[in-house]
Amino acid sequence: MALGILRGLGALSLALAVGAHAAPAEWRSIEGGNFSFATSYEGEPLGGSFSRFELAFRFDPDAPAAAQLVVSVDLTAADMGDPDMNAVLFDEAWFDIGRFATAVFESTAVQSRGEAEFVASGVLKLKGVERSVAVPFRWSRNGDRARMTGEFSLRRTDFGVGSGEWSTGDSIGLEVRLAFDIPLSPAD
Repeated sequence: MALGILRGLGALSLALAVGAHAAPAEWRSIEGGNFSFATSYEGEPLGGSFSRFELAFRFDPDAPAAAQLVVSVDLTAADMGDPDMNAVLFDEAWFDIGRFATAVFESTAVQSRGEAEFVASGVLKLKGVERSVAVPFRWSRNGDRARMTGEFSLRRTDFGVGSGEWSTGDSIGLEVRLAFDIPLSPAD
C-alpha cells in the first residue's frame, strides 16, 4: 500500500511539474510604457518616441523556447517634439505612413542569456521590408505584473527609412537606437 501511495505522489508531482511549464503565461502591454528612438542630426542627438504600441507575449522565463512575441508599433504616433519634424518623418522618404502605418516584430525564438536576460529573434516588418532582428531584453516580475526593458540598434536604410537624398547618412545618422520599458499584465 505504501508503494502505491508513493507511486501516486510521484505521478502527481510529475503532472504538476509538467503542467507548470505546459502553458506559458499570456502577457499584454499596459499603459505607462515607453518606446523611444534616437539617432543624430549633423552630429547632434536627435530622437523621439512612439506613444502607441501593443505587445502580446506568451512567455515562461523558465522555458523561453516556447515563447511567442508580437509587438505592433503605430508609426503615426511617432513624436519628435516638433510638428515640422513629425511631418517630415511621416513623409514617403521616411515612414511613408500613407502606405505603412504600422511596424510589426514577430518572434517565436527566445533564448536565455543568463539571470533574467533574454534575446528574442524574429522578423521586423517596417515600411514594406522584412528583416531578421535580434532584440535583447530584461524580464522582471512582481506579483501579477511584469516588465520588459531593453535596447537595440537598427540601420534605418536596411528598411528604406530615409530614402533618396537622406540615404547617405551625411546629415542624419544611419544607426537608430531603439529603447523600451514596457509594463505588462496577464492577458484577459
